[in-house]
Amino acid sequence: MALLISVQLNPVTRWVSSGNVDVQRRCGSGRFISSRNISSRSSALFSFLFRHDSVPPFPKSLLAQTFLAGKELRCCYKATIDGFSASEFHDRCDFKGPCVIVGKTVKGFRFGAFNPEGYRSTDDYYDTFDAFLFYWPSDGPETSTPIVLKKVGGSGAALFDYARGGPQFGADGLLIGAPLAPVMGGFAGPDTNSGVGELTEARSRLGLSYALRPDGKDSLFGEEKRVTLVEIEVFCSPAIADLY
Repeated sequence: MALLISVQLNPVTRWVSSGNVDVQRRCGSGRFISSRNISSRSSALFSFLFRHDSVPPFPKSLLAQTFLAGKELRCCYKATIDGFSASEFHDRCDFKGPCVIVGKTVKGFRFGAFNPEGYRSTDDYYDTFDAFLFYWPSDGPETSTPIVLKKVGGSGAALFDYARGGPQFGADGLLIGAPLAPVMGGFAGPDTNSGVGELTEARSRLGLSYALRPDGKDSLFGEEKRVTLVEIEVFCSPAIADLY
């Protein structure tokens, strides 16, 4: 007999039909996916969490030295479908483990970043040498190998995980959908639903936390410091996400 999985995102409870259910899974910013008598490999739960059919646009070699090497990757967040707000980003990406963010600007510029820590809406930062940024040359074919920009200046504050903001790498390396209200470390103010950033906007300054581009430009986006985005996708490993 089919049961229902209760998926509580924001103030709305949605239901997904399932078979054997018996697990409560955390999803997004402290929210839960709960049900009865479902195995961790339930096809219904899997289909909900990874319902997008996007294929990773980057070569497998990009992740050769990471936790995602050799892992199957699925798209857990697609902004044009799931929404561009930071809260929607965290609803889909929190507690999924290491992930790859891929974006596209209104001018067609493609870029991305690898987060080895994943997201949990902690309003904290993480030290690591394993995070990196990357981009595809504007004059190259879509199948060209992206150029990687590694962490510089020590491992400190490589990643920020703000509940009201999108992906942030370093203090200024790459900010997508920055919070619209001050973040005070573990507590983002009296109303965590206010001041939420929009992932339609991004900015970058290289050199302090992430390496300059090979052409010497100090922005991931080349001549532009701020850009408008038309798509953001996040890829993670279902096998790793299943451990959370």
